[in-house]
Amino acid sequence: MTAAFYLPLGLEEGLETAVQRFGPAHDSLELHLPVVGPDDLLRWIQVLRDARAQNLARRPIAGIIRSLDRVSRRFLDPGDAARREAVDSLARAGRFTSPMLERALDDAFQPVTRGGLSRWLSSELGSVDALDRPAPGPGGTLRHAHGPEWMLQIYAGNVPTLPIWPIYSALLLKASLLAKTSAQEPLLGPLLARTIAEVDENLGACLAVVWWKGGSGHLDRTALALAPAVLAFGGDEAMASISRQSQPDAVRVLHGPKVSVSYIERRALTYAALRGLAARAALDISLYDQQGCLSPHAFYVERRGEVTPGKFAEVLATALEARAHELPRGIVAAEEAASVQLFRSQARFEAAGAAGAAGMSSGGGMSPGAGMLARAAWMPGGGAPSRGASRVLESPGATTWTVVLEDRARFEPGPAHRTVRIHIVDGPEEVARALQPSIRYVEAISLEARGPERVRLAAAFTSLGVPRIAPVGQLQRPTPLGTHGGVRRLLPFVTWSSVEGAAIKQAAPSAAAAPRKSKPTSTPKSSASRSSGRGSRRKAPKRRR
Repeated sequence: MTAAFYLPLGLEEGLETAVQRFGPAHDSLELHLPVVGPDDLLRWIQVLRDARAQNLARRPIAGIIRSLDRVSRRFLDPGDAARREAVDSLARAGRFTSPMLERALDDAFQPVTRGGLSRWLSSELGSVDALDRPAPGPGGTLRHAHGPEWMLQIYAGNVPTLPIWPIYSALLLKASLLAKTSAQEPLLGPLLARTIAEVDENLGACLAVVWWKGGSGHLDRTALALAPAVLAFGGDEAMASISRQSQPDAVRVLHGPKVSVSYIERRALTYAALRGLAARAALDISLYDQQGCLSPHAFYVERRGEVTPGKFAEVLATALEARAHELPRGIVAAEEAASVQLFRSQARFEAAGAAGAAGMSSGGGMSPGAGMLARAAWMPGGGAPSRGASRVLESPGATTWTVVLEDRARFEPGPAHRTVRIHIVDGPEEVARALQPSIRYVEAISLEARGPERVRLAAAFTSLGVPRIAPVGQLQRPTPLGTHGGVRRLLPFVTWSSVEGAAIKQAAPSAAAAPRKSKPTSTPKSSASRSSGRGSRRKAPKRRR
């Protein structure tokens, strides 16, 4: 039986827990979850504030970085008990398979090792030292960065590794943390906190990671009324509720539901690059079974390339089948599988209607063809496709993956679980018109283009306000040096103390203590000759009387 929560030493005493089962009935995982009341939250918050004052507020940032780096290396070590527990328990919960979880842990922890945390801090604060003392900032001003006393973080459960960077961000800012996990995924956050405590008990004393039922108004109000800083992930309704209930002067960073899309420029559609491009696109689609905000739901593919969008769709279908063996899906609930089937049926209906119209205009009919990997509803051969016509490629006998080809640009995310639309387009203007009404729901665009065209297209999409542009195949591998939803991960929670004017010289002893250079009294001819290069002699200037 697994404890799906973490509290600092001593706070678990007397805490009532309940048992909940996760995963398939034949191999379910029994989890101990805390029964939380408002008094519990008030007590935990006070303990966390005291622990921060004692263990974290004046601690040098270098020691925090060293401890978190050791934690990251444990989760990257295939033989470490922490990594093995993470993979085994999350896989038994059923939402993601072991190969997917192994990949997810690597992608989350690799960017924050080997100097990654220092680079993250420097990219946002200008200097790691700014968290310890005034350090040089823009314009020569010295600045000292301060994080909040404590943070409240509320996690969604769609992506298993979501809590990692937020937990690290709180400790890097020398803030204690109360984190609420998701009922979908209550495991990794507590396990990470326990591992941090094993590596560094003083950091562990500043963390509490628990679950309570979403929508428990008295608990939510208790935590939000006191939190000076809130970081939350969830649906629009949950984000609106958090915004209403948090204190007016709290710093709030709220990440609502988003998805991503991709764009492929025609010059990138070559036969030489086709298989590699499709493999990278299939990886973006397959990771996390399209549950995350960085999962692409649509590919906008330009016409008039060496390879047609239809051929790209075929090769993508083959690549998705290969990824299904490399990164198999987790358990798909019956209602979610039904939504995929409905998505397919609607696409087939559109394809049949378009084919019928084209058939009447050409005096002929259409018979569906069958591929080795998929059943397909084909557009009529021998003629140009009509606008809106579709072609459906799907995994045989299961809902493992679905590819729908459409001769129009629109933005309509599918039911996830590796379902994707390929939209045939003339150029980025057509895509901009499709995305503009719902642009706030677009987190990123993966872009496949070359040279100046990549620069031009990136500028076109960033002008729409899209927060991130990434290469195809790298969409699901963000870096902490970037943004989430267009917002930096640390800066919103930072306040600054500035030292200006004469105080700068006093606070920079290294510059003040530099020895003054003495003027040379004379220069030997041989030395002057050598310094002027190739034996040339410089003529001394005449003195004026």
